[in-house]
Amino acid sequence: MRYFFIFFCWLCAVSALPAQVGGRESFSFLRLPADARTLGVGQVNVSLQDNDLNRYNANPALLRDTLQHWAGMNYMRWQASIDVFTFQYAPKLPKVGLVGFGLQVMNYGQMPLVLPNGIQQGTFKANDFSFNITKSFQQRYFRYGATLKWIGSSIAGYNAMGVGVDIGGLFQHPKQDLAIGITFKNIGFAFNNYTDARLRLPFDVLLGATFKPTYMPFRFSVTLQHLYRWDIVYLDPAQSSQLDSNGNPIPPEKTWGDKLLRHFVLGSEVLLSKKFHLLLGYNHLLAREMRFEDVGGLRGFSFGLRLQTSKWQFSFARGTFATRAGKNMLTLSSNLHKVFRKK
Repeated sequence: MRYFFIFFCWLCAVSALPAQVGGRESFSFLRLPADARTLGVGQVNVSLQDNDLNRYNANPALLRDTLQHWAGMNYMRWQASIDVFTFQYAPKLPKVGLVGFGLQVMNYGQMPLVLPNGIQQGTFKANDFSFNITKSFQQRYFRYGATLKWIGSSIAGYNAMGVGVDIGGLFQHPKQDLAIGITFKNIGFAFNNYTDARLRLPFDVLLGATFKPTYMPFRFSVTLQHLYRWDIVYLDPAQSSQLDSNGNPIPPEKTWGDKLLRHFVLGSEVLLSKKFHLLLGYNHLLAREMRFEDVGGLRGFSFGLRLQTSKWQFSFARGTFATRAGKNMLTLSSNLHKVFRKK
């Protein structure tokens, strides 16, 4: 079973990789953080682990046996009336072992249906979803896993579908509180598109490390994102304040340091106690892309908190994108076996 699963994921990945060159990105909701803890430490993290069911969305290798019977629900109000839900459950199946099932839904709500002549004719609905199945394996200090995704989108009766795979690995140091993770996200392809244009999934390669010093109540994380491409800088010429002799804006120049820092995401947990943690993160890519001239703010920063017991886990986080814009996310997880166990 193990080798068949690995071979199937490898086959999907190899057959889909050519679709990553060129084209436009589809199903971009897959880039959103799936849980509040991930949002709180910078929105991207592939190495932060413990007994947290929601973390394997970022890296399938983070699914482990201690998460058996855990279920989780996440909610985020994205923009306007757009809601994002994530549901997860990790049962242990006969002859298969622990498996993670997940569902991510982005509901855009009711929108007015306006004809080309400007006349409104009723309303329509739109939503995106991804149904996921995750399996991981342990081999001494290494863990590896994969997530298979069935992805769909619907707008006013028009549909698009896709298939994707996440492949991840994790190294846990045998003596120190150090973990190193790597994930290849959204390897796949879209089919049954809205148009004849060939779209691609939001592919990404992430590498990260999480370390807790022995005598400090802090857990630090460093994550590198978009490793498949060096230059991810986009500079808007319209934001340039310099003009040439003809009065046209001079596009700003890219610097080596800016190209490097946009790959970095920094996160930290303040371990006030075993049951209560504070979260803090900084994403330089978001900070730069959401900046405005002569306007301050906490762009790229995120923060939150986490409460946990043997039966329940609760997390809240807020990520700030612009001066007055941000999003809040709530996570509630429970060990169903302990909650509903008969005395």
